[in-house]
Amino acid sequence: MNERSSEIRPWTLALTVLAVLALFPASALGQDEMRLAGQIVNTTASVQPGDHVVIAGGKHNMSMVEAIAIEAQKAGGMVTMLVNSDRVLRSTWTEVPDEYLKQVPTYWKPWLDAVDVWIGLPGVEDAQATFGDIPQQKFALAAESNQFFNDELNSTPLRGVAIAYPTAAEAKQNGLDFDTYAAMQWAAVGADYGAISRRGNAIAERLRGADEVHITSPAGTDLRFAIGGRKVFVDDGIVTPDEADSKMFIERWATLPGGQVFTSVDEGSAEGTVAVAKTRCQYQPMTGIRFAIDDGYIEDFEAAANASCFESAMEPFDKAAMRLGGVSIGLNPALKVMEENGADYRPGDAAGMVWIQFGDNQLLGGKNETTGGMSFPIVNATVTVDGTVVVRDGALVGG
Repeated sequence: MNERSSEIRPWTLALTVLAVLALFPASALGQDEMRLAGQIVNTTASVQPGDHVVIAGGKHNMSMVEAIAIEAQKAGGMVTMLVNSDRVLRSTWTEVPDEYLKQVPTYWKPWLDAVDVWIGLPGVEDAQATFGDIPQQKFALAAESNQFFNDELNSTPLRGVAIAYPTAAEAKQNGLDFDTYAAMQWAAVGADYGAISRRGNAIAERLRGADEVHITSPAGTDLRFAIGGRKVFVDDGIVTPDEADSKMFIERWATLPGGQVFTSVDEGSAEGTVAVAKTRCQYQPMTGIRFAIDDGYIEDFEAAANASCFESAMEPFDKAAMRLGGVSIGLNPALKVMEENGADYRPGDAAGMVWIQFGDNQLLGGKNETTGGMSFPIVNATVTVDGTVVVRDGALVGG
């Protein structure tokens, strides 16, 4: 569960935890783990006596997992630790017979119904080495397993927080030196979430019920779609009491760092062209991407490099994986798009960064009933919502 995509936060997220996180560079976290863990447990996750708490992570961040577990116990939580490793996760796709990859983990249902708080750190230290050469068809074998979680999560009481934990492998994948990457991640965790919340909610208000969202970019994207009656979400580092009681799992879940407005779309309303200079597919560069969108579906997909990755990613799934599912706009001013001097970094939470997502949007309240899909970055985008510009040339508009 700690792998969006990477986990929640209950009732209120007090800003003190963010201030604490901002004080510590990655290299110094070991010296202050207990203080940081206490803030995550008592302020961010608001663990209460009797709460059933899961803390999940990987071998590389086990010291932090242990610190959080200790603090959760001291707060009265009943704690279970879950640990994963690159070796075990890789073996799932390289050694397990295909027939077993199709098994549906129904045993998780009573767990999901019983757990109150989930605090997750990444279970993988080097995702590219672990998953980079696994054929996409292998991942598709787990479609029924993935659908099980889509079907169950909204009905659970689960709340929690996902904590990004920067690694040297991630920095390398993004073409950045580790110190630069780690400093940016922790600065983003410590950003002004009050300001992020205000700006995010202003954009969300524009998006709600929008008849036309128009996205353009210097690369050639020219895309229009409606939001209609879809719910718009803001990951702003704050979960209100109403959000904590929400029937939608996505509202009970937040990330550190965070900062994003996101929503599903009226799938059939999407028309236009998408052009992307570069992104990554299965950790390898895919460049010169261009395709049309008609009735929400991708048509005439082409790429100058690595087009075969897109084809293999989509081939195992039905047509819904090719239909526009959602859009997100980043809000966090501490995160930056970096594409020069070998950098290849387009974080979705970066202020003004736009991503469009195709395929599975079920947890967002969408209608694409599939577990396949792919997302594309729209760098330096301009976004107009019913005639009002909210992003111009990759920068948020207004205060």
